[in-house]
Amino acid sequence: MPQPRRRFLATLPLAAGIGLGGCLTLNPTVDADTAGSAVFEEIATDESWASGRVRASITLAANATSEQDVTDLTVTTESGKSFDSTTVSSGQSRGLTLYLPAGESATITATDSINGTTIESQSVKAGGDELF
Repeated sequence: MPQPRRRFLATLPLAAGIGLGGCLTLNPTVDADTAGSAVFEEIATDESWASGRVRASITLAANATSEQDVTDLTVTTESGKSFDSTTVSSGQSRGLTLYLPAGESATITATDSINGTTIESQSVKAGGDELF
């Protein structure tokens, strides 16, 4: 395969992501103060770039599902729109992924879907070096 074609094919997913997903963010960050949280232990990202949304790895307290009955996590934007959600399995505290809106503040809410109770809400901000 000729060199220019390889370069084109290699950049095509990036260009499509920018075109469809919004701004490009390099070195995305997630700011979340989980020090006083009974549910959220850590919220972090390890992506090198993001387009429109930042993938966040969520670590819950060991007793989040067993004693606090967390069954779902939902991301809500500043404007109140649901952005992403995931179901938490019984005994699960690691390996959870949620997408956060890039360059915005949001809230992650832990709920018990069986009785519809909000267990805890955590403010987060996804940032980084926005190119455009």
